[in-house]
Amino acid sequence: MSTHGGVMMARQSSSSKLVAASGPTGWFKLRPRVWMLLLLLIALGVAAHFAWRHSAPVIARHPQYLLTAEGIHITPPPPWIRSDIKMRVLRDAGLIGTVSLLDDWDSLARRVKNAFEFHPWVASVERITKRPPTSLEIELKYRRPLAAVESGDANGVTFLPIDEQGVRLPEADLTDAERRYLPRISGVTGRPLVGDVWPDQRVIGGAKLVEALADTWRQLKLVEIIAAQRPPLNEAEPVYTFEMVTTGGTRIVWGAAPGQERSAGELSCDEKRKRLLDYSNQHGHLDSIDGPASIDVRSDLLVTPRTARRKASAATK
Repeated sequence: MSTHGGVMMARQSSSSKLVAASGPTGWFKLRPRVWMLLLLLIALGVAAHFAWRHSAPVIARHPQYLLTAEGIHITPPPPWIRSDIKMRVLRDAGLIGTVSLLDDWDSLARRVKNAFEFHPWVASVERITKRPPTSLEIELKYRRPLAAVESGDANGVTFLPIDEQGVRLPEADLTDAERRYLPRISGVTGRPLVGDVWPDQRVIGGAKLVEALADTWRQLKLVEIIAAQRPPLNEAEPVYTFEMVTTGGTRIVWGAAPGQERSAGELSCDEKRKRLLDYSNQHGHLDSIDGPASIDVRSDLLVTPRTARRKASAATK
């Protein structure tokens, strides 16, 4: 018993010493080299961090990492854009030779995005992707010329293209014939800067009307939208009215712009459109001089014939 008890006490004594040695004090005594190695690694990491902060700006400005025109790839522009959008943006924004792909990505992407969206032909920047080593792929959504606003000044009448949101587009990219061929919005004064939204609700409403009739504009032989000079009186929310003219001179009294029919107490845009198409299918295209003088589609379909022309024709016989 005493021998066995002595052995057990010896084992307990060894265990106690091992536990004591593995405590905080014992850890330092048993592994000083490990701690020295850890401290050395931490020191090297801190030194490397400060060294990189000091040298990073110099390395980032190295020509190897600077953004170049050749390294930027944008969505191919549609055929109506004939100017070099990429070079214009890079030149105006001062991106060439000043931007490094080692710069902070968020600030870099934001700067590139703002630069391209400032161009009047660019509706939005959908995506920017970095392609190592020094390339950027930029996905752009372009504006489309939807209509042309007839605008006059001291130099005469000109046709200024706009998109569906009423943004004035660069007319220099389109020929005079191309601008004249676009659906025309007249009865508007003033003009904004290129790239700005036209500050006239008649232009915005006219653009909505062109967009709503885009698939039937040619079929109905429409040429021009004439905006009312003044909104109706006693309206809490001004509602402008519009008329349209065909190639044959028929005037279509349309009324309010799409989305404002209820305020004006009129039929919906789809109902008005259907009435025009039904009349055209039953009585022929509206591009003939023998067509009606006017068609009112705001509520009940009202057709005014060209009685004066018919009387004049009968008198000459």
